[in-house]
Amino acid sequence: MALWSFCVSASLAAASDQTGTQVIDLQLRWHHQFQFAGYYAAVEKGFYRDEGLDVRLHEGDPAHQPVGEVLAGRAQYAEGNSELLYYRLQGKPLIALASIFQHSPSVLLVRKDSGIDSAQGLIGKKVMMANGINDADFLTMLLNEGVPLSSVRIIPSSYDLGDLISGKVDAFNSYLTNEPFFLKERGIPYNVIDPSNYRVDFYSDILFTSESELRNHPERVAAMRRATLRGWRYAMDHPEEIIDLLINQYHVEKSRRHLEFEATEMRKLILPELIEIGHMNPGRFQHMADTFVSAGMIKPDYSLDGFVYDDTPRRMPSWVAPTLAGAVGLIVLISLAGYNQFRLNRRLANAEARVRKANESLSVRLKEIGTLNQRIQEQAIRDPITGLYNRRYLDEMLEREISRAKREGYPISLVMIDLDHFKSINDNYGHQAGDLVLQNLGRLLHENAREGDIACRYGGEEFVLVLPRLPMETALHRAEEWRESFAERCTHHGELSIYCTMSIGIATYPDHAAQAEDLLEQADVAMYRAKRGGRNRTEVAGQVSSERQMAGDPA
Repeated sequence: MALWSFCVSASLAAASDQTGTQVIDLQLRWHHQFQFAGYYAAVEKGFYRDEGLDVRLHEGDPAHQPVGEVLAGRAQYAEGNSELLYYRLQGKPLIALASIFQHSPSVLLVRKDSGIDSAQGLIGKKVMMANGINDADFLTMLLNEGVPLSSVRIIPSSYDLGDLISGKVDAFNSYLTNEPFFLKERGIPYNVIDPSNYRVDFYSDILFTSESELRNHPERVAAMRRATLRGWRYAMDHPEEIIDLLINQYHVEKSRRHLEFEATEMRKLILPELIEIGHMNPGRFQHMADTFVSAGMIKPDYSLDGFVYDDTPRRMPSWVAPTLAGAVGLIVLISLAGYNQFRLNRRLANAEARVRKANESLSVRLKEIGTLNQRIQEQAIRDPITGLYNRRYLDEMLEREISRAKREGYPISLVMIDLDHFKSINDNYGHQAGDLVLQNLGRLLHENAREGDIACRYGGEEFVLVLPRLPMETALHRAEEWRESFAERCTHHGELSIYCTMSIGIATYPDHAAQAEDLLEQADVAMYRAKRGGRNRTEVAGQVSSERQMAGDPA
C-alpha cells in the first residue's frame, strides 16, 4: 500500500509539471467536519486554483496524524495543535504558517455525577487522551497543578464518547466545538476541565509545513498560506454555505444542528472580528514553550528561531536590476576598449556591495513592518494607557465566559471599579498626572490577577474585572484588598505625591444576573451605591434598581 501511494504521488507530481498546476497533499487532523471549513472553502471557491495549486484534502485518523504525515513526506502541509511546537523543540524541521484558532478547544469532559470538577479530581481516575504529545496541553495542566502523571490512569483514546457515557472512563479528551453537543442532545449533565483555566492557553489548529518545503518552494508556501487564509475568511462569512457543502459533497455524518453548533463555538475561539485570521505572536509561542519547560517536558535551552513563518515579502528593489545591467554593460565596453581590468573589477565589486547593503537594509525594514503588524493586532484589544484589555475585548470575552459558566455550572464575579474624585486630579494636576494614576491602578490589577482573570479599562476612570470560578465572598475579599492597597498606594508626578481611592461594585453570575449586559448593569448599580455611601468602599449588587439615576452621577 505504501509503495502504491508513493507511485500515485510521483505520477501526480509528474502530471503537475506538464499542466502547470502543482498537486498538493494537505493532512487534516480528523474526519471531515466544520473544524476544517476554511480548507473546504478554498477548494470549492477556487482560491487554491487561482494560485496554481491542486490541493487534495486527506482525512485524519489515529494512524494518519499531521506531524507524522508531513515528516514522512506523504503530505506537504497539515494542520496540527500544540504537538507541532513540541516536535519542533525536539529538533523536527517544522514551520508554523498560520494559527487558525487563537484559543485551544481541547478540553476534558467528565460526567457531572462523577463529582469531578477540577484537575485535582482526576487523581486515581481513568482519563482518555489521544497520546502524550498530541495532548501536551492536558499534561501541562496536570503538571502545573502538581498532579503527578503516575497518579492518573491515562489510557489511549477510543474516540468513542460512549465510553464516557457508559462510565468506562472518567474523563474523555474532547473539543468544545464537538462532543458537548452529543451530551446536550442526550440530556447528560457534564463538567468541563479546560486547560485555559489552569494557565495553559495554547494556539490550536495551526497550518504548518516542513523546512524543506519552505526552502525548496518558498513561492508555493506563500501561495498556499494566502489561499488558505482567504478560504477561512470566506468560511467565517458564509457558514451556512459551508455546512451545505459538507452535507451534500462531503457527506458528513453530523446533523445540520451539530454543524451549526460547531460553527458557533469555533467563532468564539477564532475571534475573526477581533484578530486577523492566521495571526501568530512569536511571544505566545515562547510562552507555550516556557510552559513545556515548567512542566519538565523540554529543556530550558530551547530555540524558536525560524519556527514562525515570516510572511513579509522579500522583493529586490526596482533599481537593482538596471544597476546590475549597467555594470555588465560597462564591463563589456571596458573589455572591448581594453580598459584596465583591475579598475573594472573594483567597480563591479563596489556595485555588488551597494546592492548587498541595499538588500540588507530592505530586509531589516520588512522585519520591522512585520513586527509593527503584530503590535497592531495586539493593540486592537488593549487600552493604550494602562496596557489592560479594552472594552471591545471585554464585550466579546464576557459573553464567552458566561456561556462557558452555563455549560460547566460555575460562578463568575464581575468587579466594577471607579476612581473617586478623578476629575479633580485632572483639573488640579493635569491629564498627565491623571494618566499616571490610571497606570498605577492598572499595574495593581495586573499584578494581582489570576491566570484566566480578565482585567479591562472600561472607559474613563472605570475598570472592570471578570473573575471566573470565584464566588461572591471570595471576590468581595479580593476587592477589599485592592481597595485598601490602592488607598495607600502613592502615584508620583514629579515632586507631587498623589493618593486616590476607589469605589467598587460587585455582581455575580448567576446570583444577580444571567446575561452579560445585566451583570454589568448590576455591578454598575452597586458601584454607584458605594459612591453615594461615601466613596472608598465596596458594595454588592442587589435587585435591579434606578439608584444610579436617583443618586445623580457622583465623580
